[in-house]
Amino acid sequence: MGLTDSGEFHQAQRMRELLSEVASRRFMATSHDGLVTVSAVATGQVVGLQIDPRVYRNPNSRALAESILETIDRAIAGATETHLDSLVRVSGVEASTFSELLESATNMVSELMEEVDDLQRRE
Repeated sequence: MGLTDSGEFHQAQRMRELLSEVASRRFMATSHDGLVTVSAVATGQVVGLQIDPRVYRNPNSRALAESILETIDRAIAGATETHLDSLVRVSGVEASTFSELLESATNMVSELMEEVDDLQRRE
């Protein structure tokens, strides 16, 4: 029975789709004062920043900068943590960071796709 017959090909395709979907999901964090909101994805990329106009009522650039950085850190950590556990369960790959998991799973999918290509060439 070939790789494509056993369903591993479909599993590899599903893993690729899942990795892409999870990597693009947004996680939002809001500062403690509610004036800064950051959106991030599990790869660590910040994809959104909102600053409430109320920051102008009491201008303090240092406090605002600290609030933005802290909220960015929380958004990235939240996005990574939220999605890492589900991906570890689905993939069976042990990893302590999203980047590590993404690399391992991508390598696994690439290897499976190469096997499928080899089998299809032989048929």
